[in-house]
Amino acid sequence: MKNFLFTILGGFLALIVFVLGSLFGEFVNVLKGSQSSQSSSSELVINEQISASIEATPDIYISYPSFYAKNISDDDKSMINAHFSGILTLVKENGLCTGGAYQTYNEMNKDGLNSLSLSSELACKFSANKLEQYNKLIADIENLIKSSVVKLHLTAINPAFSAEAEAKNQSELKSALSAAATNAAQNLSSDFNKTCVLNELNFNGASYYRTSLAEGGTAAKISAPELKSKSLKASADAKYICK
Repeated sequence: MKNFLFTILGGFLALIVFVLGSLFGEFVNVLKGSQSSQSSSSELVINEQISASIEATPDIYISYPSFYAKNISDDDKSMINAHFSGILTLVKENGLCTGGAYQTYNEMNKDGLNSLSLSSELACKFSANKLEQYNKLIADIENLIKSSVVKLHLTAINPAFSAEAEAKNQSELKSALSAAATNAAQNLSSDFNKTCVLNELNFNGASYYRTSLAEGGTAAKISAPELKSKSLKASADAKYICK
């Protein structure tokens, strides 16, 4: 009988120890979770837009001379074909421009009647030392079509960046943005009295200044502006983690 009571008592005590152990384990887990939550709540996520700029000088010129003709008659078509064949030959030999094929379309003239018109455009890119070569092309084209219904419309010669220069500018802007983002992390650390680390930097591209095209005209020689340094700007979205 005494052994039986001791057995029951031992089992009861073991059950109590087991329950207390389970409760203690839960308490520890809750405490850890509370500490983790407090640690997480003290972490700051800050999103900022970072900007940077560099100075760069355009290395080429661009221009887009165009051609037009209105009220084209059937008698004009053969001459137009011959003149544009000559224009394409001049463009190919000169090597500074592309394009030159023309398109025809119907439009209403001032008398309210449908008439045939055409349009065409050249895309020209050249370095500063080839400006005279470009002007020679324009002069040769003007001489070719001087008796034609096709007219030449000149646009401004604008500074621009070649593909190689643009790639270099993009690389320098990214470096400038990275430096600015690192500096911003240091400032945030000081402002919030925490250690702020750059987590992400998404580059958004450069914003280039482009001179608007000026109106030209037939038989008008347009001079090229000086290639001057200009400011190129870029921005990036930065994400910081501060602890």
